Amino acid sequence: MSKRSSLLPKNTFENKVLFFLFIAFFSFFIFQPALFSPDTHSYLRADITRFPGYIIYLRGLQAVFGEVFSTAAVVGHLVMGFLAIVVFFKNCSRLFSLSVIAQVLLLIVLLFPYFKPIEVALNLTSEGLAYPLYLLLLSFSIDFLLKDQTKKVIYISVVYLLLVLTRGQFIIVGPILGFLFLLKKKRAIRTLKPILIFALLVLLPVISGVVDKTYRYIFYGYAETTPYSYVNAIALPLYVSEANDTKLFDDRAIQEVFDYSYKRLDSLQLLSSEVQGSYHQKYLRFHYHFPEICNQNIHEFGLNYYKENGETPPKNAFAIEAACKVMFPKLVSQHFSEWLTLYYTSIVHGFKSVFVLVFVVVLAFLSLFRVFKHFGNKSAFILLGTLLILSNAMIVAVASHSIMRYLFYNYVIGLLIIILLLKKFIPRHES
Repeated sequence: MSKRSSLLPKNTFENKVLFFLFIAFFSFFIFQPALFSPDTHSYLRADITRFPGYIIYLRGLQAVFGEVFSTAAVVGHLVMGFLAIVVFFKNCSRLFSLSVIAQVLLLIVLLFPYFKPIEVALNLTSEGLAYPLYLLLLSFSIDFLLKDQTKKVIYISVVYLLLVLTRGQFIIVGPILGFLFLLKKKRAIRTLKPILIFALLVLLPVISGVVDKTYRYIFYGYAETTPYSYVNAIALPLYVSEANDTKLFDDRAIQEVFDYSYKRLDSLQLLSSEVQGSYHQKYLRFHYHFPEICNQNIHEFGLNYYKENGETPPKNAFAIEAACKVMFPKLVSQHFSEWLTLYYTSIVHGFKSVFVLVFVVVLAFLSLFRVFKHFGNKSAFILLGTLLILSNAMIVAVASHSIMRYLFYNYVIGLLIIILLLKKFIPRHES
């Protein structure tokens, strides 16, 4: 009996507050209707262009709960989300000795994505799973890097695979953790155990790719990764393209796909050359019309084009992805200056200010210098946080447009970095 009771949460004031917060949190959302979107229906259809994680989750609930699967999905979002929030909150509170005010701010930022405009609990999209998985991955990474719990690398690997197979934008997290582990163990990296751990972390993207291909082979018969990367990434190069770029491509099919896509954008005045003004104004035209440039243009036409030319579904999805993969480097190199400037503007837009971006970059270099000299917990966390913030912003800016839906995951990291900096430069006076 005593052993069983020791596994239960202690009856502390903090646990009481978290329990009542969960009751209020759960009660507020559970009576609200789930939000369906085009993304939701693509998961329910098990479109081959979608990562498998949320497809399995949503269709599994549909098979078990039938017509009320949407309510079950929201319950899952809420329960998994709050459990992940509690794990992350307690871990960071203990490790960094956060004050009550800092803890309150931390909880507010952790709960923010569940309310408008993101609403990760009610939206039947992959963010409902990705957000709690990301928080768990961060918490296990803290244990692994800052508390010397090397066995947590197994937890990291499992959660990483679940996360990346739900949202591919986090694929870089594994190598980043491997880089910090290398900095920490640089003097002992020649021994077998550190080498194996480092290799595992660095190879996690490869392993996730193999798992993704295996899933697609089992369920669709094609050993291919999710065909929805270059289709998104081509949007910005297409936005800066010109009519005579057709000559860049040797394949007739690719020429026709490009011609149609370019002419449609030209007719809608959705080309960079149509905007008279600053690069920020040019980017905003792209930012607010991304679906018309990508999903409703080159992707939709490409699927239909290759279908009409003998590539039956889902082969047509792989065909347009391959075509965009050919177009991407050629259009970027042809209009590199314009593309790079708008790419940089997209990153700045995500940070809301160039000064914030510069601050994060400088902080990353300063923390790298300190960690290289001495692997301290605070400086290591700041390095990890800035690398995660910058890498995610850079990946999002390549693959899409910099909207809150793709960037909110790291808001809590930004808050913790600010708290740690304030704790260092603003001394606390205690009686």
